[in-house]
Amino acid sequence: MRAGTLGPWMFTAIPLYLFATIAIGWRFRHLRSTSNDYLNASRSLPTWAAALSFLAYNCGSLEVLGMSAMAAQYGVQALHFYWIGGIPGLVFMAVIVLPIYMRTGAHSLPEYLEMRFGPDTRMTSAYISMASTAALSGAALYALAQVLHVVVGMSLLSGALASASVVLIYVLIGGIRATIYASIFQLFVMIGGLTPLFYMTVRFTAASFAVRSDRWHLWKQLPLLSPNATLDRIGVALGLGFVISFAYWCTDFVMIQRALTARTIEAARRVPLLAGFGKLGIGLLIVLPGVAAPALLHERVSSFDETMPNLMLFAFGPGLLALGTVALLASLMVGLAGNVNGFSALWTEEIYRNRFGRNRSEQHYILVGRATVVACFLLALVGAYAAFRFHDLMEYLQLILALFYAPVFAILLAGVAGKRATERGAQRGILVGVTAATALQLGYWAGWVHFGSQMAANFYTAIMSFSIATLGCLLFISRKEDKPKSERKEPVINASVLEAIRPSLALAVMSVLLLLFCLLLNLLWW
Repeated sequence: MRAGTLGPWMFTAIPLYLFATIAIGWRFRHLRSTSNDYLNASRSLPTWAAALSFLAYNCGSLEVLGMSAMAAQYGVQALHFYWIGGIPGLVFMAVIVLPIYMRTGAHSLPEYLEMRFGPDTRMTSAYISMASTAALSGAALYALAQVLHVVVGMSLLSGALASASVVLIYVLIGGIRATIYASIFQLFVMIGGLTPLFYMTVRFTAASFAVRSDRWHLWKQLPLLSPNATLDRIGVALGLGFVISFAYWCTDFVMIQRALTARTIEAARRVPLLAGFGKLGIGLLIVLPGVAAPALLHERVSSFDETMPNLMLFAFGPGLLALGTVALLASLMVGLAGNVNGFSALWTEEIYRNRFGRNRSEQHYILVGRATVVACFLLALVGAYAAFRFHDLMEYLQLILALFYAPVFAILLAGVAGKRATERGAQRGILVGVTAATALQLGYWAGWVHFGSQMAANFYTAIMSFSIATLGCLLFISRKEDKPKSERKEPVINASVLEAIRPSLALAVMSVLLLLFCLLLNLLWW
């Protein structure tokens, strides 16, 4: 424990924040008459709430600790994850994917995949999503424990249990509405705590630029194609900018769940675009202090994941340190609560209701959802130890996306683009994609395959996983379909779908502006 860390400010700020978070859960305790109300809240929230919770889950979650760690390790190249790794995928989600989902009446990606391919594909997608949300819950829990360990001095286990208890209380009480409105509150707390750190470190980042100009370019220092380099342009552009980014926005259960809480198709399409404008600026708020960290902290950080809390210890007095600590806790609780709620919804709505517990009462499904919340926290404790094995949280996060999200995105694209893909092909495509990605990563860890960094390995793993899953989906064609495709509700690209996805003038303007801002920022930071 650092001297002076604990004091009246800390003892006041943290309990007040925790009390406010639990109070939000209590506020929504009665709004759960059906399992959808408790687990999904589909088509029931105003656009502003959906957009802010969408932004909070994405830019909170693991990004504050993970991206500051990335910035300390790689410099401003961490901004790739906000700009090229964010904006094009967001626009694709809003313009193409969301209207297709909502046009079919699907409440989730697994439900959509059942409409396109069949029930077995729905189950496969649901199980993969459960594995990824459990892994991400573990990473968020580990990060919460790290913050409390560095700033307050709690042991990692005590910090994890304390954080999990608070999130468990308000998720169990209020369900998804408590999770969403708590995340909006936590977003503003996060921005309030990080803004002073940005202003207090900006002069150090300017000094760092003069000494280490190589850490201040997004693209200039990167070779075109060199997997043995720390990062290269092909890996960033294709692995991150296309496969990982598009796969995350278009297949992540929680992100889609947040967008589908909007009441209309038009409102749902605006949700990611509105969040995109916030994402452009929040990246600077998180990354630039991280870039300054090596010059400020020298050898005081034993792990890159400790960058942000140690920066706060360095720059803040007792009052601001209490605010900054609450901001970190808020950002991480957003991710933990979102993934835990997503895990519960996946099991209850996608698997249990369809396979094991048909035609039960809504109160029964709510009870199952609550029990699954508790189960996810137990799995998160295991996932927290897995996250501990990586140099920084973003390496772990991108690995999860490369292994599990990229193959599902390949199947989604193959199913949307044409009728050739079948249920058997979708099943085999996901299987061979995950298997190939796992084999490549194991080869890298064993030293048989060489990459310049774990992040470079993640990007090329995503490219290979996506490519092999696409080929597998198109090559494995069932000789005998269980149901003629003409009789199945099949939302592929055709004239009616093209009409449905045509954006309104407002959506088109927002999309173009986001892409232009993204291009301009990449050119300015070239």
